[in-house]
This record gives sequence, C-alpha cells and structure tokens, in this order.
Amino acid sequence: MNNIDSDSGQALEPSPDTSSAVPQATPAKPSALRARLARILATSGVRTAEDDGAPSHFTFGIDSIDTGLRGNAGVDGLPRAALHELHAASKDDRTSTAALALLLAQRCRNLDQEERPILWISESGEARRQGRLYPPGLAELGIDPDSIIHIDAPDSIAALRAAADGVRSSALAAVIIELSGKRPKGLDMTATRRLSLSAQKSGVLSLVLRSGSDPDNPLPTAAFSRWQVATAPSLALEANAPGHPAFDITLLRHRSGLYGLSARLEWNRDEQIFREQQSEQRAPDIGAVPALVAVRADHQGTRAA
Repeated sequence: MNNIDSDSGQALEPSPDTSSAVPQATPAKPSALRARLARILATSGVRTAEDDGAPSHFTFGIDSIDTGLRGNAGVDGLPRAALHELHAASKDDRTSTAALALLLAQRCRNLDQEERPILWISESGEARRQGRLYPPGLAELGIDPDSIIHIDAPDSIAALRAAADGVRSSALAAVIIELSGKRPKGLDMTATRRLSLSAQKSGVLSLVLRSGSDPDNPLPTAAFSRWQVATAPSLALEANAPGHPAFDITLLRHRSGLYGLSARLEWNRDEQIFREQQSEQRAPDIGAVPALVAVRADHQGTRAA
C-alpha cells in the first residue's frame, strides 16, 4: 500500500529500509511550547493572556524576601496577575495593613509606563466607623491621592461585585477591596476564584484587605498568598525626627507551599522601596502609634457610628 503525504496528496513509494529505520523524535512546534509554558505559568498565578510586556512579578525590593518568595514560576517576588490577602493582626493594626496594601499596589504601579490608577473599595458603614483614606497621609507615604479611585459600597456583597468589575479592567494598576469581620457575606471560594481568574486575564493586582478576621483560622479562599500585618515601631531619624513607617509581616500561605517567612519592613517614600530592619537595629516595642496616617477617622465625611 502506498503512503500518502498529507501535505502534497502525492503517493510515496516505500523505502526498502523503512521497517528497520529508527523513528526520529519530532521537534515540538514553537506554538506547542508556548501553550505548554502558558499552562505552567497559569498554575502559578502568572498572567499569560494579552501580555503587555511589563514584569509578571512585583517585589518588596529586599533580596532576602523576594528570593524567598520564589515559587513554581522561579521568579522573585509575587505575581501581579493574582489575588493576595492581607490580614490585620488586630483591630489596632488596620491602619498599617491598609497602608501596606497601598504601598504594594504602588510598587506594582511603578512597574508600568502608564500611570494607571488604583481602585479602593470599602464598605460605607465600616468606613464611617473606622475611617477613610486620608489624602495628606497618602502624600506622606509618597502616593499621589489623585491616583486612587474610591468606591463606597453599601455592603460586602456590593463591594465584591464592584471588585469583580474592576479586576476585569486592564485600565487599572490594582484593585484593593477592604472587608471587615470574621465572615463577610459573599466572601467564599467562588467569589475569590472569580477574582483570581479575572486578575490572571487582565494582569491587574488584586488585594483583599481583612480586618477583624482570624488569621489562625481564616476563611478558605483562592488567594495566591496570605499575609498577616502588624504595626511596628519605627527607628528615629537624625535629630530624633520621626522614622519611616514600619510593619511586621508574616507569610501565612503561598500557593507554592511556602510559609513562615517574616520580616520587619520600613518604607522609604523617596526611593519607593522597602528596607528590612535588622534585629540589632530594632526599636523597643512599646505599643507606639504607627508613623503613618493613611487612614483617619476624624476628617470630613467621617463620623462615629
């Protein structure tokens, strides 16, 4: 029987030594390799569709932390096109957790040539009780208040819906959704999976900011990483001037199985980077007020509940 070349449609006479020939491996096509790589990266939470040429990961700017966060993708830092959670260690740490979320979004935003805004979504009732973003405080952190779009949602379900719409838009650099309480309505695997998939498609960093939660027994979510954040005392500058904002961070969960990473960070607003406080440098922890005012409960538009 003649063999048929599928491309030419012409009959080919069999070669006398065909039966004894050793089959040769066919090189994989570039398109197949790209598809395989896309599947591998997708499992790591890295953006694979409509790549805009920007770095796939953002970093803290501290080698020991960034290399420690290498996961399946083998890249320093955290993936931008993913969902991450930040849990306040206590209610008193809410302000620092909010500030850290904004600073991570700012680090991510600095990677873009376009100055895309950050979308901040909060529940209106909780914002009245706990405070809202404070523009002068944002400026002190090196964040342009005009770069933030703020949405007041009536409840957690509306906040999650607004976040789902925002994450789908690649016109945003990041979406931060602030939810309070141990079990906010609507926050489950389905909602967070939707946010995670949308983030992978759009490349938009998505951060869920939790206050009043139980970091030791958190709700199961599809977040790529989960962190606990606490206020830390800052080191005084020259002439005993107030030091840089400081945070104690602990990695609680990472999709690649990493956990337990912890550090005390300082934020340098001029260089827009974090620095790690070494143990011998640390100021005594005397319950000091954090050296930042990203959120205030006494400015216009805020009242006690």
